[in-house]
Amino acid sequence: MTDKRDIVTDHAVLCYLERVYGVDVKSLKRRIANATVEGRKAGADSQISDGVKYRLSKTGRVTTVHGILQPLSNRARRWRRRRK
Repeated sequence: MTDKRDIVTDHAVLCYLERVYGVDVKSLKRRIANATVEGRKAGADSQISDGVKYRLSKTGRVTTVHGILQPLSNRARRWRRRRK
């Protein structure tokens, strides 16, 4: 039996956001890469840019993102309101 958390993969969610909501994933990747260029060049384990903390791996890949100045960005709050 499949565990309920395994029913929908992260890849499926990403495709849904891209294809149903029209999220430009390539543009987001470029934006994250530009925001973390200094930290990646310095070999840092994280980079803070515009109130967002980006965690970096030893190889310089961005592994996760945390908001630090406020729980949700304005964009995230608008998106949540649309879902209701």
